[in-house]
Amino acid sequence: MTEQELAGNTVAAQQRSMIRKLLPLLLALAAAACTRTGDTPPTTNAAPPAGPARTYTKSEDRDYCGQLAGLYLRYEGSIGARIIPNVNVTAAINECAKGNYAAGIPVLERILRDSDFTLPKRS
Repeated sequence: MTEQELAGNTVAAQQRSMIRKLLPLLLALAAAACTRTGDTPPTTNAAPPAGPARTYTKSEDRDYCGQLAGLYLRYEGSIGARIIPNVNVTAAINECAKGNYAAGIPVLERILRDSDFTLPKRS
């Protein structure tokens, strides 16, 4: 096995480990914050609302980040029971878990928009 293959395997193992550690937190956040029902993923991309940006509380940011992570994990993050790690999503979820929502939320929003998801409404 080449050094590059070994390094790739190490990174993948680290990502899997991080996802396994964060998954219970994310599932709890998603379950608490998720208001969406049904098994059909959103299919349209909504533009962000125009106007001045609203400031959100930490608990609102936490809930919203949980919703975004839950959407990604439910529809994009796995094939069957196997979790497919995405470095950017893993990093964004980790930022949210640390309370750094300003770093995590925009990444999750971008990735979901790029996959043509309608983002959940922030409360």
